Amino acid sequence: MGSELISQFEKWREAFFAQTRSSHEDFEFLAHLETVCFDEEVWNKSNNQPEEIFSLQKYFEILTSDTQIVTGTEKLGSESKMFGAIGDFGLSVSREVLAAIWGVETRYGEIKGDHPVLDALATLATTNTRRRDFFEQNLISALQILQDGIVPPDQFKGSWAGAMGHTQFMPTVYLEYGIDIRHRGKVDIWGDDPLDALASTANYLHKHGWVEYLPVLSEVLVPPGFDFLKLNNGHESTVSNWQKEGIEFVNKEVPLNANTEIISPTGKNGPKFALFCNFKSILAYNPSRPYALAVGYLANCLTGKQTLVSSWPSAETYLTKSELKKVQSYLVGKGYDTGGIDGLTGPKTIKSIQHYQKSRGWIPDGFPDRELYQAVVSD
Repeated sequence: MGSELISQFEKWREAFFAQTRSSHEDFEFLAHLETVCFDEEVWNKSNNQPEEIFSLQKYFEILTSDTQIVTGTEKLGSESKMFGAIGDFGLSVSREVLAAIWGVETRYGEIKGDHPVLDALATLATTNTRRRDFFEQNLISALQILQDGIVPPDQFKGSWAGAMGHTQFMPTVYLEYGIDIRHRGKVDIWGDDPLDALASTANYLHKHGWVEYLPVLSEVLVPPGFDFLKLNNGHESTVSNWQKEGIEFVNKEVPLNANTEIISPTGKNGPKFALFCNFKSILAYNPSRPYALAVGYLANCLTGKQTLVSSWPSAETYLTKSELKKVQSYLVGKGYDTGGIDGLTGPKTIKSIQHYQKSRGWIPDGFPDRELYQAVVSD
């Protein structure tokens, strides 16, 4: 860790401390800003991401493994009274979805993070200039949590990104959506009892458009010759309309009048999913599509209704981040708008790939695979 980075951190801390002291004079915990430390591990994790794209298949293997399913099923049984109490409170989010978020976030409370929250947020505020306002606001909220005596300073720990507790709330979200369901005078998301954390998660989803009778997603099967330009573009239609086009829903119990969009996140050879409005609620909780897919799929598994019918494409199919950047640069040179050359498969990149594939007479599934890359480098 270079002296320049340490100097940058010290300058940021001095400026932030002065700014916060002038606007929050009643914060006795402002003194913690004087001793907050640069967390090198946080910096490493946020600024040195791996070169390889972490495939959705690998993501699923880790977060929706047999162990995750078995443990989640056991928790649904052993903690049935807890989940019932959340429902009795008027929060209608399904217990399987809450258990899935709990499992994906912290392995059902086993891995809640051991980074001092103030240090993590201060480090990110220093080094992530694009999101500095976000981390500074969360740092102020973290000081408010200390000020209110909700958690002792030596126990105020979380993930490297500053998220806390069983379901990994950021401090600002905790203050806005936390629920003290046992009426103990504080919202405890750090202790062994996960009730407040799961109730708070249900409250968050409930206030972000959760619909009680709908799932998060359903795997679907696409008929031969289907036009993939109808997928991956945000277009929504009812379940019955998709069925008329030959789409088969693996979850047979989905309402026929429910709107859904359909995606093929790993291309023509991988699983396809219909996404319901509750998928957007999960995205509000965490804006990562792989995350929301994993939560929705794990929730389905915890109902005992399904495992994946379709197989994943081979591991050799996936591109590295630098390879995807080459593809994006090539497409931009051909006049396509990929939304930037960043090595990420955003909606504009997917759309550009789809139309390029169609121009080549390929199936326009929008997936940046090895065939596409070879065509780019050989042109």
